[in-house]
Amino acid sequence: MKKILALLLAVVMVVGMLAGCSSSEQKKDDGVPTITWYMVGGGQPANIDSWKTKVDAYLEEKIGVHLDVQCISWGDWGNRRTNIVSTNEPYDIMFTDMGSYASDVKMGAFADITELIKQTPGLTDLIPAEYLDACKIDGKLYAVPAYKDSSMTNFFVWTKERVEKSFPGYANAHTLADITDGLRQMKEDFGEAPFMLNQDGISCVAGNKYDAMGLGNIGLGVSYNGTEAKAVAIFEQEDVLSDLRIIHSWMQEGLINSDAAVRQEATGMCGVGVAQGWPSAAQGWGEGRGAEVVVSQFEDTVVSTDTVQGSMACISASSKHPLEALKLLELVNTDNWLRDALAYGEEGVNFEYVQEGDYKRVNKLNNDWTLAAYTQGTFFDMSLTTGSVGNYFVDEVKVQNENAKASPAFGFVCNREKIDDKMKAVGAIYDEYKSLILTGTADPDEVCPEMMAKMRDAGFDDIQAEVQAQLDAWVASK
Repeated sequence: MKKILALLLAVVMVVGMLAGCSSSEQKKDDGVPTITWYMVGGGQPANIDSWKTKVDAYLEEKIGVHLDVQCISWGDWGNRRTNIVSTNEPYDIMFTDMGSYASDVKMGAFADITELIKQTPGLTDLIPAEYLDACKIDGKLYAVPAYKDSSMTNFFVWTKERVEKSFPGYANAHTLADITDGLRQMKEDFGEAPFMLNQDGISCVAGNKYDAMGLGNIGLGVSYNGTEAKAVAIFEQEDVLSDLRIIHSWMQEGLINSDAAVRQEATGMCGVGVAQGWPSAAQGWGEGRGAEVVVSQFEDTVVSTDTVQGSMACISASSKHPLEALKLLELVNTDNWLRDALAYGEEGVNFEYVQEGDYKRVNKLNNDWTLAAYTQGTFFDMSLTTGSVGNYFVDEVKVQNENAKASPAFGFVCNREKIDDKMKAVGAIYDEYKSLILTGTADPDEVCPEMMAKMRDAGFDDIQAEVQAQLDAWVASK
């Protein structure tokens, strides 16, 4: 009996020691807060655990935190993001953009970081003040914008072999009217429609001329070329209609693929397309087309609340570590090692560093790293991939930002509460017509008035009046 009691006592002591050890380890882990960051991309990378081990060690030394990345796939992002926000699921940082930002702030999802960001000078020194202002709602800041191609520049992307034969003056062509003769010659030379479009058409016809103010596709905007913050019906403006007439004439002449209005993707060989980016992005665009390409800029570079809000990081209103989360964002935006780790993955597994002349470059070992780099932070502390010329992030992207034409409504964020239902109704009508209009399939002088009549029946004029009233108040408050 004594032996049994002794044995039991020994077991209890061992269990107690293990429990004590477990408790001690837990307290040690609790001393290093883990920041949970929801991102979007191709889903969770296969090597996320080994990557996390290295990143956690680095972060613990630098700012005393660990990082738990949760990458949601593109297809699941919309529903998953809504569920996370609406159910107050625990997290610290979340990617967002203009599509849901204002409504999520309205429901109290994100922390007010207006004062907190003063403790992270790495962010306020890096990101232009007007970009931070563009993320404010009712004077309060709820997001850190990714300082990257925060302006918008569109390019004609030409297949080099074809354009050099048919339209050697392409470099000086910056409008639709400028390239019409070149398209005609290209069709004659190569026997097929040179401009390949999908059902989204040439959306920059409106987007390059009018700031949609984060309202989405409802046909309302402020002209980048004006001096007043005046909201107008975009598809009643002559500068847009004249371009739409050109696109329609292209369709009639067979310069655009005839199935554009119903085509899901515009892939494969063609003479020219349109893409948003910067000149050196031509390398990637060419790889997608399977041919070397050259570019010429389409109209002006523009900047607006919309373009700045294309990628933002928000801190949860329920986060237990808001300052630590903000310091993590500061480090991402100022530390090359961490920025590369998020953008490219695990060194030795997903990529390796190589020296090319004066530059440290990233040589990708595979395409297994699935996090979307543009959602994470600035481009300006990222290493470039092998084969890059110079530093196009600084030499091209940053220059585009600095020389962008600002919308008269830059910084304005609309309160949609009174008009949300009408905006949805008007947007649904636009969706019915946009492929017909922006691909040149229909005559704009016929379909645009028809579309606008339906939009007005659905409340377009009420939306316009409310937005203009808010714009006037915003201008008066500046």
